[in-house]
Amino acid sequence: MGKVSNRLNYYKRIFNAYIFKKNSSNLSFWHTPLKVNKLTDADRQTLRAYPQNFEDKIGQIHTTDDCGVIMLDYRGNLGLQYNPNAIAQLALGYYDKFISGKGCSKEFLTQAAYFLNHGRLVKDGVLLWEYKFPFEMRNQLTSPWRSALAQGQGISVCLRAYKLSNDDRYLDAAIKAFKSFSYLANEHPGGVLDDSDGYTWLEEYIVSPPNHVLNGFIWALYGVRDYAVFMNDKYAWSLWDDCVKTLSENLCNYDLSFWTTYDFISDRSKNHPVMPVSEYYQRLHVIQMDGCYQLTGLDKFKEYRDTWNGYLDNYFYRKVAYVWKIYFKLRYF
Repeated sequence: MGKVSNRLNYYKRIFNAYIFKKNSSNLSFWHTPLKVNKLTDADRQTLRAYPQNFEDKIGQIHTTDDCGVIMLDYRGNLGLQYNPNAIAQLALGYYDKFISGKGCSKEFLTQAAYFLNHGRLVKDGVLLWEYKFPFEMRNQLTSPWRSALAQGQGISVCLRAYKLSNDDRYLDAAIKAFKSFSYLANEHPGGVLDDSDGYTWLEEYIVSPPNHVLNGFIWALYGVRDYAVFMNDKYAWSLWDDCVKTLSENLCNYDLSFWTTYDFISDRSKNHPVMPVSEYYQRLHVIQMDGCYQLTGLDKFKEYRDTWNGYLDNYFYRKVAYVWKIYFKLRYF
């Protein structure tokens, strides 16, 4: 009965979020126009613009806690929840406005304060910004669960908040949160790394087998680079280099020759089928390839950006991916 009840709750929540009440669900926050920030040398060499522009996140969500921090409505039995990377992205959207001379420093710091007040210290002084609600991935994630994505984007926010406010608590939080990038997820309660197949992966979801989610890996990697730039940290630079190698040598595993996959599991089988992305995530992958190209100058990222963007121009490809995605959601989640 437990599995049946969970499935019914899942379908109820998904249909409400995607169809019946999508304009007021968490999707209204995620599915905003995707934009890159055109990075200058100053952006790359200091802590200024983030590779992706999140200004369009502003004003999408009106549900907050008493401090003004946004909470997303997941509908069904989950309801309002804090989502660390959503909070980080809204904060970065306000920071985009701030550095372009449009004010919003107060609004930025309102969201940034979440990362001072909602972390949990675990073994070896690792600070985690966890998700405190269950989530359906290839494995069911039980609350609380950690993520390299939340760690990376939280670090990006905290370092900018420290730069803006000179509040040492933000720097302390960033340093403690970065420790999560020193440990393997399967060996440490605060770790978010995986070393499958001789590569270094930053895991959005801690599942077995590791599923190497592309968008989460890249957003986490931006946070690693922000830390390396701001702290001039030798280990962070080494991790950045290792992860750029991981990404550049494994992009082929996300390419379906007409579309892209959400994640990559080396053991492809009926138990771990290919998960195609939605059209929104296809566009996100294009944006992220552009960001990686701007940060590294590697032509491979530019080539994949252009190839994956070309898939979007094909009507037939889009429809096949759409049907496949619906089937996957209904069949495997």
